[in-house]
Amino acid sequence: MKKGLILLCVVAVAGGCGRTAEGTEESPVMKNYERIATVRLTVAEGKRLIAKGIAANPVVRERMENGIVIITRGTTNTYIAEELAGLDATRGAFVTGHIVPHGSQGVSTGTEPVGEIILVDGERSDMTYTEALAMMGPDDIVFKGANMLNYNLGQAAVNIGAPDGGTVSKLRAYTDEGYGRWIVPAGLEKDTSWDLTLCARVAGDETADRTGTVLLNVKQGDIYTEIEAIREFADVDVFPAATGGVRGAEGGVSLMICGSREQVDAALEAVASVYGEPEF
Repeated sequence: MKKGLILLCVVAVAGGCGRTAEGTEESPVMKNYERIATVRLTVAEGKRLIAKGIAANPVVRERMENGIVIITRGTTNTYIAEELAGLDATRGAFVTGHIVPHGSQGVSTGTEPVGEIILVDGERSDMTYTEALAMMGPDDIVFKGANMLNYNLGQAAVNIGAPDGGTVSKLRAYTDEGYGRWIVPAGLEKDTSWDLTLCARVAGDETADRTGTVLLNVKQGDIYTEIEAIREFADVDVFPAATGGVRGAEGGVSLMICGSREQVDAALEAVASVYGEPEF
């Protein structure tokens, strides 16, 4: 399993060590699985699982030893920073733009902000975000989350409110030219059936009277969700079983883990390690 995963990720990190740039994968041939087990993850549990999967990924580990890893600010990236860099900060301190219910206070309010984390050979660097981007080689990694996914099409979209295009525009000036890889860690609660390029065109309509509408920056490929995280720990197939719920399951996801008894058990053990993760 691990040998095959390493080969997959070498291709995917050039495409992102996650969902590849081609988007929709060929429909899997139905198999006679030995075991199918369904797990149910809250949004917070999903974020922690994504972070644990990224920390275990062999390509990420190699860059942690011999390269540059940039962790931009965000909610899912807070968990990644905790796993990779030992971040110990008040929740919300490592977050920039985010979505809360109408009229609610943002999670960053009253916190001491923490800037982007730059890791060079696994050690924290005092380089600025811009300086680190300029130093990246083709195999280095930038983690930046998203506000929407179309998992089937391999798309991710980020809300852009800053006049200069914000964090994403800065990193794309390098990653679009092959300097570093932008990997998008994002939970499946953000999955939608809409073609995100269409949504981006509508959001960018300059002829309309715009109220509370920001631009969308769309990326193809390099998506890393709970599905990819589970596959770090076991040779299994993973399919959605349900989305949402109540009593804390709002926004969560239920996933069918399919494979041999041994491999499904390994996947279940990995998932069990995030159960009980408190809300962000």
